[in-house]
Amino acid sequence: MRFLRSLGSWVVIAGATILCGLPAIPMGFVPPRGSWSMRFGRAWARMILRGTGVTVRVLHGERFSATGAVVAPNHESFYDILVLFHILPMRFAFLAKRNLFRIPILGWSMAAAGFVPVDRGEHRRGTATIDTALKRLGRGSSLIVFPEETRTRTGELLPFKAGAALLAIRSGLPLQPVGIAGTFGVQRRGGFTITPSEVVVAVGEPIPVEGRTIRDRNALTAELRERVAALREEARAALTYNFEGKDE
Repeated sequence: MRFLRSLGSWVVIAGATILCGLPAIPMGFVPPRGSWSMRFGRAWARMILRGTGVTVRVLHGERFSATGAVVAPNHESFYDILVLFHILPMRFAFLAKRNLFRIPILGWSMAAAGFVPVDRGEHRRGTATIDTALKRLGRGSSLIVFPEETRTRTGELLPFKAGAALLAIRSGLPLQPVGIAGTFGVQRRGGFTITPSEVVVAVGEPIPVEGRTIRDRNALTAELRERVAALREEARAALTYNFEGKDE
C-alpha cells in the first residue's frame, strides 16, 4: 500500500513538473523576468503538496522581511523547496547546484526564472556566483540559500557553510533564519517513499548585518545556525503538539 501511494505521489510530481515547467520556460523571459516563472513555480509547489497530501503551517509569518533578505532555512528534503515556494510572500531566487540545471524541464525552467547555479570548490567560480546572486538581490528579490548546502541524511542539522553570511554582508541585506520541521518524514534524501504529513515552518527575526565585515562571516554563520536550530526545534515541538491531537 505504501509503495502504491508513493508511486502515485511521484506520478503527481512528474505531472506537475511537466504541466507547470514547460510553459514556465518561455514565460521566464517575459519582463519583468521571473515574475511569470514565480507564478508557475508557486502553482507547481501547491499542486504537488495538495496532490501528495502534505499540509503546511507557518509560525511567525509576519517576520518575513518586506524589503528583501538572504533567507536561510535548514534542509531536510526535496519538499523544503516546495514548502518555500508555497509560503514565501516575496519574489525570490534559489541558489542551486549547477547539475540541477541540466535536468530536463525542471532545470530549464530554473534557468529561465533566473535562479543562480552554484559551483563548489572552485574559488573563481564561487566569486562569480556571489556576484550573480548580488545582482539578483539588487533587483529587490530575496535569495534562498541552504547553509548546509545539502540535505541531511539523518534528520540532524548539518554544519553551516559561510556562503549565506557572506552574501548578506556583501549585499547589506539581513539574514532571515527559517526552521523547517516535518519534511524529513515526508520524503528523505535518496528515498522513494512519500508519506502524507504536516510540515511546520518557524520564521525568525531578520539578523541585521550593518557594520559587519567579511571577517565577521564565521561568527555570523554560528549565530545563524543557532537561530535556525532553535526555530527548527520550535517547529518540531509544534508539529508534535499537533500530532498528539492537543488543542493549540
